[in-house]
Amino acid sequence: MIAINARRLAGAAALSVTLALGGCGSSGEPPDVEETPHGYVAGAEELAEPQPAIAYATREARQLHLLDLATGTEEEVGLSLGAQRISEDGRFVYVSGHRQLEVVDAGVWTIDHTDHVHYYRAPARSVGTLTLDAPVTTVAGHEAHTTVGTADGKVTVLDRRELEAGKIATLATIDSGSSTALAVPYADRLLVAVGDDPARPADHIVAMDERGESTGALEVPCAAPRGAAVLRGGAVIACEDGLVRVKLEGDKLTAKTVSSPRTPVPAEPFGYRPRSNEAAVADRAGIWSVNAAKATLRYLPVRGRELVAAASPADGSTVLALDRSGTLISYDLETGRLLAQKSVPAASLTLDVDRAYLADPAAGVIHEIDYRDGLRTARTLRVAQRPDLAVEVGR
Repeated sequence: MIAINARRLAGAAALSVTLALGGCGSSGEPPDVEETPHGYVAGAEELAEPQPAIAYATREARQLHLLDLATGTEEEVGLSLGAQRISEDGRFVYVSGHRQLEVVDAGVWTIDHTDHVHYYRAPARSVGTLTLDAPVTTVAGHEAHTTVGTADGKVTVLDRRELEAGKIATLATIDSGSSTALAVPYADRLLVAVGDDPARPADHIVAMDERGESTGALEVPCAAPRGAAVLRGGAVIACEDGLVRVKLEGDKLTAKTVSSPRTPVPAEPFGYRPRSNEAAVADRAGIWSVNAAKATLRYLPVRGRELVAAASPADGSTVLALDRSGTLISYDLETGRLLAQKSVPAASLTLDVDRAYLADPAAGVIHEIDYRDGLRTARTLRVAQRPDLAVEVGR
């Protein structure tokens, strides 16, 4: 593990190695080589359809349940800690306790090649537990890296490829120089929130390598960075007064700063469906909607409700929100007109490309909602334990 101050800039030396491979045999003919099939993943089965599942836990319980949305069957993975929060990156479920983080491989995932996708299934398992110096505040996993931010302003970088192999491997610990601990894995780099005062929020986003060294590719102002999302059109990071959209163009990172029509932007997670360009976030009185491809941010005021979450169906015209009473609402994004609503006492909201899922802890069910059909209830799935914490994997 390497401890590094985020403001330190260091040069990098490049080493190029050429390997000469000699032929075998007296005939001089090259040996037969069996090509690896496109999309092959060792230890996993590739399937023709997505393998979505709801990963849920009862608060403080030491079990994570995986509800297969195709079959309705459940699988249980034992935990070494009592679950306080959970998050996901499509494949891995990150279960946090006080100063610990347990990583669970859900065994279902999707790999996006933009023009096509691959769907996989493998055995679910706990990969292991990471003990940290302070409580976990942020977790982000994408492609080759997973980052874990803690309340002391530090970010631990994990090798996500090693998580796929069933091992926890720490690459670096980055000191953000601020009270913010946020790093977004994107395009084989880390977009790290940094500052100059450990008692104050970060004020810049800097592109770093997996060892926490600045790449010199990007440094952009961002007051008090908070939620982030990696969308098809780039990575978006919310700032107090707007957002930063970072995009890979060729082999170069570019950044665009977008001002918010209303401030401050909420310090809440973005809600979005996989493989999309749109995401949404709500505070008690309104919804912010971002389009990563267009680098736009708009605000939709909502009156007479206390919102707790929002998510984008990525159709360019609607947005979903959940209020504190447990009502799911669909709004016209342009006019703010209420399109549909449904009373669903829910603790969480997640979307995939076809459905929304809401966990109802008191009733012990997961509601499956067709958000394209007037918020019609497609299924009500009864689960084995109380789903206080729930996310969708395999999307």
